[in-house]
Amino acid sequence: SKNNIKIELFCGDSLEIMKQIENESIDLIVTDPPYKMTKRGKSCRQNWMHNNMKENLFDGDLPNFKQWLSLCYLLLKKDAHIYIFTNTVSLQEILNSATDSKFKLHNLITMIKDTNMPNRWYLKQTELILFFRKGKAFPINDMTSRDWFHASMPTLKNNKIHITQKPVEPLKKLITNSSKEYDIVLDLFSGSCSSAIACIETNRSFIGIEKDVENFNKAVIRVKDYIKENNIKNVELIIHENNI
Repeated sequence: SKNNIKIELFCGDSLEIMKQIENESIDLIVTDPPYKMTKRGKSCRQNWMHNNMKENLFDGDLPNFKQWLSLCYLLLKKDAHIYIFTNTVSLQEILNSATDSKFKLHNLITMIKDTNMPNRWYLKQTELILFFRKGKAFPINDMTSRDWFHASMPTLKNNKIHITQKPVEPLKKLITNSSKEYDIVLDLFSGSCSSAIACIETNRSFIGIEKDVENFNKAVIRVKDYIKENNIKNVELIIHENNI
């Protein structure tokens, strides 16, 4: 019904699953793609990571930015926004690929974290969010929003389940600024599903795609627990486990 939202979680390859989604059916994309870190053993030391977390940030092939960004462009409605988390190493490649895919850059948003990472060229305490549009420019819903915000990062004590897990509050801000209630939000690298929880809290439907089976299973449990613990009744949760 009109008052229900649909949360659809896919385990599989983003490029393959995106091809199953209808063109111009997505209202907003918010995503945190796996990206290159700086050279091993130099400014990004791996030993700060918890052993129980899969270090798949550093494993395997990174997705081709141009391929998934051109698909994002096709899937988004005519006038729509897309937010992409990035680091400085991948910034240029994402900017170039997004521009090649016809996206127009609106702004660069800075998330100031309450954690930092060792770095030889200034301590890293921020994460960057590239804010693009498809089609005509339209204002965000809360025009008093600044281009920076503070974020409390998830910790292991507070049930952190993914190495690059995002806090829910900043995602809610992006989602409420660039979509309406009952709109469909897509996250093609959904990881811990913070974006799914942000959509449930803001009454948006959601499509999430995660390739790593272990991360996917943990995220499904997180979303199910969240719905149960908060006694949420208006969510239709659909799990697609075998899309690999």
